[in-house]
Amino acid sequence: MTSFFEYKWKYLPANLFRHFFKDIQPPDEYLYVTHEGTKGWILDAKARRLSAHSGLPSKVCYSVNFRNLPDAAGYYFLHQKYFARAIRYNPSLFKRKKIVMFTHAEWNRWYSAGHMGYVLNFADEIVCLNTAAAQELKAIGIPEHKIHVYHMASDPAVFTPKQRTGDGAIGFSMAYGPRKRPDMVVQLIKEIPQRKFILIGPRWTEYPPFAEIMNSSNLTYYDDIEYSRYPELYRQMDVYVSTSVLEGGPVPVLEAMLCNIVPVASKTGFCPDIIEHGVNGFLFETDASVNTIKALIEKAFELKSNVRTGIEVHSWANYGRKIAGLFRGINLSEQRKGIDRF
Repeated sequence: MTSFFEYKWKYLPANLFRHFFKDIQPPDEYLYVTHEGTKGWILDAKARRLSAHSGLPSKVCYSVNFRNLPDAAGYYFLHQKYFARAIRYNPSLFKRKKIVMFTHAEWNRWYSAGHMGYVLNFADEIVCLNTAAAQELKAIGIPEHKIHVYHMASDPAVFTPKQRTGDGAIGFSMAYGPRKRPDMVVQLIKEIPQRKFILIGPRWTEYPPFAEIMNSSNLTYYDDIEYSRYPELYRQMDVYVSTSVLEGGPVPVLEAMLCNIVPVASKTGFCPDIIEHGVNGFLFETDASVNTIKALIEKAFELKSNVRTGIEVHSWANYGRKIAGLFRGINLSEQRKGIDRF
């Protein structure tokens, strides 16, 4: 009863009105749904690339409040919160194919684990970006058959391999934010003055300690640049560092590895899934000290292996085909039986 007053009541109107929805033949089209505010950012890029490589008649659908979504044969939501909002206001979704991309667990007062577990059970299929996220969903009661681990993708034809020279830069590619562990980024740049650093990402000037190093001779900072310039900047690096404490990806690790840049990454997101410690990169705990990370960076400069090997499979073409296969495999009659249990 407590869960009803906390969140289930929000979905009751749509759950009732779906019984009165006239189930007409939907357009033969699939929508990749993201927020209007993501235009030009990573979720927008994911939506456009998945739509382009799905092999299905599809397009990207942008929304602000996720009300009154256009009718379609199926929907791919680029974030679990978008789906939670959409299912409240679009009763027709209960009779359409629905896939949700679960980025990472982020429980809070608005979306508790119980709340999100309830909502995600309305989805037909759920795509997780890493194994840890899949385990998290199983723990909150999502049936295992609905969960699929598809590591995120990039373009192997755009992020092409380079020859590491040993004097390339140490790179970061991340927007400023608390979960990126910005203090560690600043510390590393300060404590390895003999190495060149490249930092790509917006809003770092909002972080007061960054002012101390912004004009350092060993740092080049790119604040707001076109994504098309990323490959040329990656090719100036030999080592890529990811300090985040919580991620779904991060996609830049994948991009760097495609460029044959050695990753030194925290154990979050898909990093433990695609990086074999000491073989194609190095892993550290999310609370690792600066000395631990510094030592791994030096080992990364000594690594001789081609870290791109085996990473080419994480392409948008392969990812799009997987999503299309999920859509084709959804049986709406079986899906409706499952919904009636909630």
